[in-house]
Amino acid sequence: MAAADTATTLCDQFGLDAAWRAAQLALVDLAAADHPRVELLHERVLGGDSAVSIIDDFYVHLLKNGQAARLLASFDMDRLKKLQVGHLRTLGRDFDSAAYFEARLRVGIAHARVGVPLGLYLAAFGYLQVLVLYEIEAAGLAGDERQALVELVVKLNTLDVTLAAEVYHRTRVQDLQRSVRQLEHERRQLRDQLQQDALTGVSSRVGLLEEIGRALDAALRTGQPLCLIMADLDHFKQVNDTHGHAVGDAVLREVAGRIKAALREFDLVGRYGGEEFVILLENTSLHTARQVAERVRRRIADQPVKAGGHLIDITLSQGLALASPGDDPDSLLARADQAMYRAKQAGRNCIAEA
Repeated sequence: MAAADTATTLCDQFGLDAAWRAAQLALVDLAAADHPRVELLHERVLGGDSAVSIIDDFYVHLLKNGQAARLLASFDMDRLKKLQVGHLRTLGRDFDSAAYFEARLRVGIAHARVGVPLGLYLAAFGYLQVLVLYEIEAAGLAGDERQALVELVVKLNTLDVTLAAEVYHRTRVQDLQRSVRQLEHERRQLRDQLQQDALTGVSSRVGLLEEIGRALDAALRTGQPLCLIMADLDHFKQVNDTHGHAVGDAVLREVAGRIKAALREFDLVGRYGGEEFVILLENTSLHTARQVAERVRRRIADQPVKAGGHLIDITLSQGLALASPGDDPDSLLARADQAMYRAKQAGRNCIAEA
């Protein structure tokens, strides 16, 4: 990408458009007439080795501060000084260009990213200004020129401080927003993990109970019918005892998949525990729920499950309960569970109603 294309990247990122930049220049009273004074500043004050001398003095003073010394301990001081000299040698040059704002913004972002406290950052700006003003005094300028350059340095430093504070604030806000988005993403991932059974891929007990509570509230509020099916694999302990738990897990995964395939798109199945599954049927009459339960029963019983090189016959006993006024998730599940046990007592591979 060409330099012209990247010159305003940060300005665009932070919303610092041409109007905003013009307003900041007007606020500190910088205008086109100040450009010749900038050149005078560099010619008479910051030229030659003056910028290097100022930065050397700047770091001598800065490193007397314990907080600053700790922050700077891990940095290459020679490189930092070289960067700071370059920064000083561009002070005010083309101050009304987007590129000038861009360069100042990059410095502010760098300090914000490494965690330089804003108070320390602004204090350092102030001391750097003092050193430049000392250099103006030592330059032997005429009274009017000296005063003009003093005012110019104060304006330019005020602009730099304004940009530093602005970008520091906006960078911290962006960092906080990214942190919030990351936390939200992690929360959603955790919620998804909690709501999905790791073995079978259907809803977990936690997610299932949440959905039952929500659906029951909606059904009791709207008067729409709600049915619940408790389904338990018949003689599943024998599968684990005979073939091992790995085969048993494969059977559970296959059964969960078959149940899902037998349901309508808007129905929900979850693993309630062990070999028990619960099917939630919203806006479903008892008559339709019977048909769904029978479809599930046949989907499981009509074809053996292939697992671990074995063909295993599996059946389900199902208990069906229709929600009624006064029900809560526990009472509705309890009635479906009782009905399921009646199906067991009736010979298994069948459906009983609460």
